[in-house]
Amino acid sequence: MTDPTAPLSIGPLRIDPPVVLAPMAGVTNAPFRMLCRRFGAGLFVSEMVLAAAVVHGNAKTARMTSFAPGESPRSLQLYGTDPHVVASAIRRLVDEGGVDHVDLNFGCPMPKVTRRGGGAAVPLKPRLLRRIVAAAVGEAGAVPVTMKFRIGLDEHWPTYLEAGRIAEGEGCAAVALHARTAEQCYSGRADWAAIAAL
Repeated sequence: MTDPTAPLSIGPLRIDPPVVLAPMAGVTNAPFRMLCRRFGAGLFVSEMVLAAAVVHGNAKTARMTSFAPGESPRSLQLYGTDPHVVASAIRRLVDEGGVDHVDLNFGCPMPKVTRRGGGAAVPLKPRLLRRIVAAAVGEAGAVPVTMKFRIGLDEHWPTYLEAGRIAEGEGCAAVALHARTAEQCYSGRADWAAIAAL
């Protein structure tokens, strides 16, 4: 059995202790991450940022993608449904923003996101998912790309195993499974057996 306190490797990053502050929209901004850092974790992921807003240089998004002085590693969660836009955003974040880690969000359950085919709805289109992940990993270079996703939209449409295979096949450094469906949102019980299966 492996030591659960041993450092976690995500590409070239060494996460010690192996604890990650999950990205939370409207919550995990730079001041919140700095506050949490006092209590100890190894990786603090920013709130979800829209890839198109990064590409278009949106002022609010620029504030969301900023990091506190000395914040390291600089980890950012990106959301998008167009492979070219996601790739352009990553190029900009890596070149200009000095991002050390990018997490792709395919787990957002909010209807305003899934109705437009984003978040947890993307894995329903495995070819699109593959193209987005391939574009992201290809553009990130040495910066590790990870991916967060859910079991599926609902219990009738499980997509997590194929999503995991796509992540592995396209070079993601790690995956995170929110072991609920999008329909469950944040309620009910997580399906730990799905994590084991993945």
